[in-house]
Amino acid sequence: EGGEACTMLVRTLHWVVPSYSIWGLPFFLFYSTRLSQFLYERPGQGILRSMLCRLMAPLRAGVSKFIESYLAWKLPLDKYGLRPNHPFVEDYASCQMAILPDGFFDMADRDMIRFKRAPGGWCFSRDGVLLDDGTEVKADLVFLATGFEGKDKLRAVLPQPFRGLVVDKSGMMPLYRGTIHPLIPNMAFVGYVESVSNLHTSELRCRWLAGLLDGRFALPSVEDMVRHVDGEAEAMRRTTRFYRRHCISTYSIHDSDAMCADLGTRVLRKGNWLAELFAPYNNQDYKEE
Repeated sequence: EGGEACTMLVRTLHWVVPSYSIWGLPFFLFYSTRLSQFLYERPGQGILRSMLCRLMAPLRAGVSKFIESYLAWKLPLDKYGLRPNHPFVEDYASCQMAILPDGFFDMADRDMIRFKRAPGGWCFSRDGVLLDDGTEVKADLVFLATGFEGKDKLRAVLPQPFRGLVVDKSGMMPLYRGTIHPLIPNMAFVGYVESVSNLHTSELRCRWLAGLLDGRFALPSVEDMVRHVDGEAEAMRRTTRFYRRHCISTYSIHDSDAMCADLGTRVLRKGNWLAELFAPYNNQDYKEE
């Protein structure tokens, strides 16, 4: 209260949700159970499952439209020109769905937050920020909420020839089990794979890496690892236009299953088949046994 209005420059529109509830239903029902993730592509799924995924495309689109209808009703996205043109599932599959902070659009309704589209980029000017279309946004203070390129930081510390191998031709960092680069020996990477719960995803990979170092299992051949990460890239490419973000949200349970199988621990972590199909998986399901 009593502050100055701020302007948010929006370069790419993404879907936002006010809470983890859609038309009164818990959000996990749509993407975080075995049954819901059965609808989506996963790496190494085989010809039969690939055909089945094609047949289930209308159902996937229907789930996305159902969520979009709620967000369009609940939030003033059209009023402020913030409704994306792409389906909701593409943001979820690339880990770009965001949760709105409390009172966000209330502040916008009071003209304390203003929105300006800036798809073409921007640069600093004498009095603020200059957009590519020539529009100047005057500002006393500019916050850069643009993220960062972690892959560039890796390139800076790795010697040649490995520096040129960090990213493959698709623009992704090819990591087997989200941890091992097939072409960079004696090095592991944790934290470069995203999901709905990044902490859980990284913790499970740390446990998998500890098992590898402890000799509980061996890595496949380089060729097999490359084939696996190529399959992940293809699965993402068919699901979202933002596939260069290494995100496993739509097949996170399958990904965890594979790591549990490598470690020789239980794959099915629930107590009964109903929970296995309809209950969400979370970090509590992967306690040390």
